[in-house]
Amino acid sequence: MSYMKILVDSGSDLSLEYCKKYDITVIPFSLQIEGRSVLDSERFDSAKYCEYLKVAPQAPKSIQPSPQTFLDYYRRFSDREHIIVITMSSKISGAHQNAVLARELFERENKSCRVHIVDSAGTSFAISMLAFHAAQLNQNGLPVSEIVEQLVEDTLHIGTYYLVDDISFFIKADHLSSFKGSLLAKTGVKSIIGVRNGMVYHHSSALGFQKGIAKLAALFQNNAFSGSDAFISHSNCISKAKRLEEAILRTAPGTSVRISPMRGTMCTHAGPDAIGLFFYRQRLI
Repeated sequence: MSYMKILVDSGSDLSLEYCKKYDITVIPFSLQIEGRSVLDSERFDSAKYCEYLKVAPQAPKSIQPSPQTFLDYYRRFSDREHIIVITMSSKISGAHQNAVLARELFERENKSCRVHIVDSAGTSFAISMLAFHAAQLNQNGLPVSEIVEQLVEDTLHIGTYYLVDDISFFIKADHLSSFKGSLLAKTGVKSIIGVRNGMVYHHSSALGFQKGIAKLAALFQNNAFSGSDAFISHSNCISKAKRLEEAILRTAPGTSVRISPMRGTMCTHAGPDAIGLFFYRQRLI
């Protein structure tokens, strides 16, 4: 029996490969698509979904896991001494609150397993980075209380930036005001969206995707901790993710770069043909 279990929601963009490597389980959001509810599980084809998003008659919505869903997962791993749950930012999604509600129910029936919930204050690979670090600290034998404390500290140092093709998806997901977003959309430039203190904001604009990639690479070069890995997510545009990887390696040779496709949850928020960049920052956000 393992001492600790790590759970994340599907806003984390964790691939099956990483889940197996770090013994992490993903709790899926559901996607509301033309009146149907579809789980954003490992079987969900996010590449086909991104193609659908380009022609969808109405914008799909992502629905966070319910308290009952979180409770079911806690029960599934109740043989562990500790469960660490890392959720999408509580200022973006209700997943964090539902995880907390489920913990209250779980602790009434189980006194031997403790649930620790960490608000990632981020999205996508920002959640994954915390999960990776938790797994590594656990392997090093650090007590769970210290692991959780370190994860909370980590959230202050993770830089998150998206280069999006169509900003309307962030508007439809209520992450940007429709007024400001519409003005940006009409200019025809590509938007760089950041996440700071758990909230989405418009960071800057670029005249075309290539200049946007150059801006992301500069953000990494000027702000990343020395030796920080670079994490790149993409919504069915691996070629753009590779171009960002190449730009980062030109400015910071030797950087370890990990690329992973977005799951359906983040594809819904960021839209198709978007890329995300994540790294540990030198300065606090």
